[in-house]
Amino acid sequence: MLSKTTEYALRAIVYLALQQETGKRIGIKELAQELELPSPFMGKILQDLVRKGVIASLKGPTGGFFLHRPAADITILEVVRTIDGLEAFKKCGMGMKHCSDTHPCPLHDDIKAYRNQLLNVFSTKTMQNLVDGVASGQYFITNLPETVL
Repeated sequence: MLSKTTEYALRAIVYLALQQETGKRIGIKELAQELELPSPFMGKILQDLVRKGVIASLKGPTGGFFLHRPAADITILEVVRTIDGLEAFKKCGMGMKHCSDTHPCPLHDDIKAYRNQLLNVFSTKTMQNLVDGVASGQYFITNLPETVL
């Protein structure tokens, strides 16, 4: 449902928020290495998020990327809207140009219910919710398997 760009942006914002507690600003190389993501692509994503006001950056020896507002104020929907737009929440499940409640495709009601539920989750869940899940050890943002002792 989400583009790779949005998936990577969500992971990057969670990582930035986790590092924010130490007051550290994060460079593209460190972020890409820690999240095992391509550095040039991450650079473009992060710069786009800065341009659109989702995150901030500073240049110089103490520079890097960081959150300029609380993670609790950034919803998943804001990130999705910023990168992908909301077209996925409007498209017909069968690709019809004119699919609506009055002229539905065979999947309309099912897709509409799924989309509305996902839209609700994305609207109410914040980046802080994701950060809390990762910080608790319940969830992960890297592909590294857990170490078995």
